[in-house]
Amino acid sequence: MTLSLEAPDHSTQLHNSIHLMRRVMPGVGFGVRAAELGDHAVATWVRNSGVTVLAHDDDELDRVQLSGIRPNQIVFRCGAGTDGIRNAVHRGVFRFVVGTEPQIARLTECAQRTKYVYLDSDAAAVLGGHRVQAVGLHSDVSNSGDPDEWASAAERLLRRASESTTCGSPVHRIILSGGSTEAWMNCSVPYQTSVVRAVDAALRDGCTRWNLPRPAVSVIPAQAATR
Repeated sequence: MTLSLEAPDHSTQLHNSIHLMRRVMPGVGFGVRAAELGDHAVATWVRNSGVTVLAHDDDELDRVQLSGIRPNQIVFRCGAGTDGIRNAVHRGVFRFVVGTEPQIARLTECAQRTKYVYLDSDAAAVLGGHRVQAVGLHSDVSNSGDPDEWASAAERLLRRASESTTCGSPVHRIILSGGSTEAWMNCSVPYQTSVVRAVDAALRDGCTRWNLPRPAVSVIPAQAATR
């Protein structure tokens, strides 16, 4: 047997992982962390495939821009401070994950055009104003190795979506962040299948319980790969 010493093609692995997930849950979205764009093959594949890229700070925004990723592919997750928000707006980013009132206020102040936000667990339930519109919800999955935790996170978001709908502010998208890039990239069939099936079942049950249309779902790794 001959062992290959070539580096793995991470872009192919990601493509295979997405295909695997969509066999279980058609239409599920997938994103990558900006930190993964240091791999040229991954950056090229992401750019050509239109996959979502999650950026956390100015350095990651620099990496995204150098990789030629279009602003409409980027979701900027606001950090503890608000300084990076203006930079993201200046670069044309229009999707944000927000979790605090200062972040929302800063985004409203910077935005010249409408920005679309995913509300994190601590974010205000309803946003007013035409410059910032809530289109979805976001949750981290604390124990990403347990499919039940993914299902619980999806259920919590659906419950909140039901509350938002009751208040006249329906949301139609959710993002779940959890696991490492390696866990998703290595196309681990048992892990990925169990997670996606758990999320799919939670969505079916929750949408029936709260009489909600099924939201669009995206999964994004929470941790960068170690190489």
